[in-house]
Amino acid sequence: MREMLEHTPGRIYLLVLLLSIVLMAVAVFMGATDAPAEGEAILVFGWMTMPLVIGVLFVIVWLIAYLIYFIKYWPYR
Repeated sequence: MREMLEHTPGRIYLLVLLLSIVLMAVAVFMGATDAPAEGEAILVFGWMTMPLVIGVLFVIVWLIAYLIYFIKYWPYR
């Protein structure tokens, strides 16, 4: 972790991960994962519920950040 904090791309990588965690928490606390009052879930593409969509987006952000950092900017190649 110390090496990542001393490396500018590592700081950016950790900042992206922290930002995604904060945005996920904001989405949960604002009720984006709650079912509407009518009781029917909000569906995206006709079958994906909002908690699933938010979770998939969270994982995709982490995967892209991981691949960019560890393929392009990893200091110990």
